[in-house]
Amino acid sequence: MMRNNVWSSLVVTIAAALAVNLAGCNQNFFPDPAIISSDLLAEYVVNSAAHPVALAFASNGDVFYVEKETGKVRVIVDDQLQEQEVIDLPVNYAGERGLIGIALHPDFDDNGRVYVFYSRSDSAADESGVDMIIDNRVVYFETSNNVATSGEVLVASLPTGDGTRVGGRIAFGDDGHLLVALGDMGDMDAALDDSSLASKILRYNDDGTIPDDNPDPESAIYASGVRNPTGLGPDANSGRVFFLDQQGAGVTEINSLMSGANYGWPAVVGLADSDVEDTFVADNADYEDPLLATSPVLTRDLVGLSVNPSARYGPDTYLNIFFGDSDGDRLVSAGLNASRTAIETEEAFAIISPGFITDVAFTPAGTLYFATRSSVLRVVPRP
Repeated sequence: MMRNNVWSSLVVTIAAALAVNLAGCNQNFFPDPAIISSDLLAEYVVNSAAHPVALAFASNGDVFYVEKETGKVRVIVDDQLQEQEVIDLPVNYAGERGLIGIALHPDFDDNGRVYVFYSRSDSAADESGVDMIIDNRVVYFETSNNVATSGEVLVASLPTGDGTRVGGRIAFGDDGHLLVALGDMGDMDAALDDSSLASKILRYNDDGTIPDDNPDPESAIYASGVRNPTGLGPDANSGRVFFLDQQGAGVTEINSLMSGANYGWPAVVGLADSDVEDTFVADNADYEDPLLATSPVLTRDLVGLSVNPSARYGPDTYLNIFFGDSDGDRLVSAGLNASRTAIETEEAFAIISPGFITDVAFTPAGTLYFATRSSVLRVVPRP
């Protein structure tokens, strides 16, 4: 009887040890790189990530990303995801809300400022109830060694809506001003309401004050008539800024951001090509057609726009606009004309097998990263 008890205890001990070891293996397990084209691989940098939705890069190669539902800003240093989050924020993640935008200050190397867009819950915890929200907001916090050393500093408090079509992409333009792409929050009339910040591209100084050269120096509104912006990408080469706007029914636009422009939502969807839309265009001199509008027949939702700063992936891709085609699980490359005012080519750059793309971004040195709902990956040459 004693021998059986000892043997049983030994079996339990070995089983427990194996369970611990296997758990450790699973935690550190990385799938093999995915073949995404004849000469490229998608290499896992983070596996089993908690819904990363936006990426940002420091000049030293550190990779920052935000987790939509946990409210955590995470950082990858020397290809290693740091155990300590940069900061943990109380988010409301109902519908399309959450921690969904990130940008580093242009002087990040000196001031350590990280800017984020998030939906703040009405408690100190992460919440999923539609009504459990204070506001959508843009804040910044200061960091040292990639950990927040200050509380959040409010840049802008923004409307909440019904939890749909939030947008939430943020970026610093070449002029040093902060751009915030805000959806219509489920209210189509907001696009035509100059008193509402919804359905607008907003422009702020880095402290949340209004730039003197905004269309109205007393308003953050820089452009209007957007529905659900899902990508925002400055072009350092030309100083332009491009953005994606999901129009619904599978139509997504690529637009060039212009001061005071009206992009037509909800009166114009995609290119203005009907009598009703032509009337709107004739009555609104500030209307801007998109550079590209996808066809509703193909049902494509584009996400995560970034401009390629190098010829690392071939001379034909230099300065092209890259974005994810989330319905087709593709990375797409679009070439522009010399003046950067029209898209001349669009083609699949790679087919992505890991899953639904949530963001696409280039490092300053030209390495392409993308995020899916569960991973962060980078594109490397096949050996």
